[in-house]
Formats: sequence, structure tokens, C-alpha cells
Amino acid sequence: MAFCKVGILSLLLLSGIFLLGIEVKYGNAQKMCLQVCDDEVAYMTCPSSGDEQISPVCVNCCTAGEGCKLFHADGSLICTGTPE
Repeated sequence: MAFCKVGILSLLLLSGIFLLGIEVKYGNAQKMCLQVCDDEVAYMTCPSSGDEQISPVCVNCCTAGEGCKLFHADGSLICTGTPE
């Protein structure tokens, strides 16, 4: 009886893993970003604001909007935001 319960539980577990794997592979996966401020970002520019420097900002390379560029205080580029 115990062997039967272990077998059924194992089968359910493997089925769940298989179904989750399919969902992740074919699902509508979105980029996961940590909502933390990058202390090295002095300002950013975005396509919607033209060349206007936006500061202070609390973003990182992952959370920056598409096309937004993050810069160091010396003006050197850190990264450009990518589509989600």
C-alpha cells in the first residue's frame, strides 16, 4: 500500500514538472528584474524625452525602459534598456 502511494505521488510530481516545463518553454515569459537602484547611474535619457537628462533616477540596466540610456556621472554609457 505504501509503495502504491509513493508511486502515485512520484507520478504526480513528474507530471507537474513536465507541465511546468512546457509552460515555461512555450508560455509568454517576461523578463524578471530586481527593483533595486544602481548607485552608479547618475542620469538617463529616453527616446520620449529626447536628449534631456533625467535625474535623479532609481533604475538599473534591467528596469530601464526600451531605448533609455543610463550614464555614469562622467557621461560614459552604462547600458541601454531593451524591450521586455
